[in-house]
Amino acid sequence: MASILVSEADPDVRRLLVLVIERLGHEAIVLDRDGEVPPCADLLLLEPSSTACIDHARRARRRCPELPIVAMSALPPEAAFLRCGPLEYLEKPFTIDGLVATLNR
Repeated sequence: MASILVSEADPDVRRLLVLVIERLGHEAIVLDRDGEVPPCADLLLLEPSSTACIDHARRARRRCPELPIVAMSALPPEAAFLRCGPLEYLEKPFTIDGLVATLNR
């Protein structure tokens, strides 16, 4: 079981992500706007257009430098986010199959 951090501003997309992650047998940890990032996790799944999400990526990378990051966006990631080093990019709108395949990688 993997521990997956979720940083997504849209509540509907966030609920979908949590549902899929948990159905795959993993633990979903939703990061709130001002919440603390756990010491380390197995993956960070985030929407890079939100300032709060970019802050989550920066704080997570400080705590766990090798943390894999998957960026989900309908637009190309901003330059500020690219410094956080996403390993995967999942284009929105995504399919459940596409999300599952990305999480399995």
